[in-house]
Amino acid sequence: MSTDLEIKLLKETILALREELEKVRFEEREHIEQAIAGANDEIRQLRASVVDLRSELEQKEAQYDEQVRGMKLQHSREQTDLHKTIAALRQNLEELNESVEKIRRPSQTAASAPR
Repeated sequence: MSTDLEIKLLKETILALREELEKVRFEEREHIEQAIAGANDEIRQLRASVVDLRSELEQKEAQYDEQVRGMKLQHSREQTDLHKTIAALRQNLEELNESVEKIRRPSQTAASAPR
């Protein structure tokens, strides 16, 4: 009977160890699934951050491009205005030089005329 009792105790021990092993495996799977779920959540958050940052970068680039276009347009307008001013000043200078020449000519002819 002690052999039967020993067999019974060994079977109970085996059964308890199997249950404990299954429990450990279940807990291990649960931990792995939680880790995977956490990693997947982090991946989703990082992807969302990448999308947000990419969108923000595109907006900044568009703003920068718009500023550059505005500055180029302003530069072009200023350049045109300066060319007009130069042309007007040149015209005024030429007219002034012609007036001076007209004033000098009669006085030179009068000074060179015999008295």
